[in-house]
Amino acid sequence: MKQHDLIAHRNLTLMLTYRCNAQCAECGSLSSPHDKNAITLETGIASIDWAKECGLDQVVFTGGEPTLRWDDLVKCLRHASGLNMRARIVSNAQWATSREAAEKGVRELIDAGLNEINFSTGDEHVRFIPLEHILFAIEASLKADLTTVLMFELRAKPRVDEKDLMARLEALAPKEVMEKRFIFIRSPWMPLRPDNIAEYPDGIYANKNNVAQRTGCDSVLSNYVVQGTGKIAPCCGLGMRTVAELQIGDAVKIAPGDTNPLATAITEAESDLFLYALHKIGPEKIVAWAAQKDPSIQWENMYAHRCQACMRIYRDLKVKQVIIDNIQELMAEMVYGGMVLKQFERLAEEAIGEKSLEKSPAELR
Repeated sequence: MKQHDLIAHRNLTLMLTYRCNAQCAECGSLSSPHDKNAITLETGIASIDWAKECGLDQVVFTGGEPTLRWDDLVKCLRHASGLNMRARIVSNAQWATSREAAEKGVRELIDAGLNEINFSTGDEHVRFIPLEHILFAIEASLKADLTTVLMFELRAKPRVDEKDLMARLEALAPKEVMEKRFIFIRSPWMPLRPDNIAEYPDGIYANKNNVAQRTGCDSVLSNYVVQGTGKIAPCCGLGMRTVAELQIGDAVKIAPGDTNPLATAITEAESDLFLYALHKIGPEKIVAWAAQKDPSIQWENMYAHRCQACMRIYRDLKVKQVIIDNIQELMAEMVYGGMVLKQFERLAEEAIGEKSLEKSPAELR
C-alpha cells in the first residue's frame, strides 16, 4: 500500500490490553484494573503483519499496561523485529520493583527487539506505582543504552516535586549518556470532558496570544491504533476511545474478503478531509476559527492539552455546526494554507495592543 504524500510517517500503535494495574483519574485510554478488554496474541501478530504490508515501519505498544501481557508482548516484539520494524513500549514500570528486576526486564525486552521505552509518572501514577520503580527502570534502560523517555504529568500545583525528580534522574547516569539517550517531557494532565478546565502553570493554555504558533496534530493519520477492543482508530490521542467518528475499522470483526483490515481503515481515514484538517491545522486553531464564526463559543485559556481541544470539536454541537456550515473555507485552508494562520497572527497583534492600552500613561512613557 503506497503511503500518502501528505503524511510523512505512520506507526502502528498496538494495545494488547486495556487492563492496567493503575486507576488514574481522567485516564486518557479509560484503562483500569477492571477493564478486561484485550485482543488475542494472534490478532496482535496479524496487526503487525498488516502494518508491514501497509509500509508502516514502527510498532508502539501501549494500553492499558502492555507489560501485564509480558509473554505476548515479548512474542510481538520478536515478530516485529523479524520484519525489520522498530518497536517502542509505553509503560508505567510496574514490573521494575528492584534494580535486579528492572535490569532483567529491560534486557529481555531489548533481546526481543525493543528500540525505545517511554515511562509515565506524576501525581496520578505515583498513587499506584512508586516513583522508585520508574527510577529503577530508567536507570536500567540507560545502562543498556536504550533510548528512554519520561512523560511527567504537568499541573499547576503538583505533589510530585519536579526539581527533586530531575535531581534524582541526573544521578542515574553520566551526563553524556543522559544527553544522548534520555528525553524528559512535561505533558498536561487533561480532563476528558472539554468543559472540565484543569489548572496549569502560566503560559500553557491556548489563547489568541499564542494560537498562531500551535501546529497541526502529528498523531492523527500518523498513528493507527488497534485498540484493546479490536477497534481501529486513526490517532493515538487521549479520549479517542470515546469518539465514535474515530472508530474506523475492526481487527477482530473482519468483513468477509478483507485480507488487511488495517489497510481498509487507513484508506477510509485518508478519504476523510476533516482528519487532514486536524493533521495540518491542529485542533486549537480549528476551535479558535469556529469561535470567530460563532462568538458564543468560548475557548481561550481552557485547553493546555490539544487532545482536550479535539474532544471539544467532536462533542460540542456548536463547533460541529460551524464546521458543517463553513466546511469549504476550512478545506481551502487545509489545501492552500495561510488564511487561518494570518487571522490568528492578527488576533495576537490585537491582544498585544489591548495589553498596552491597559497600562497607565506613566508605564507607557
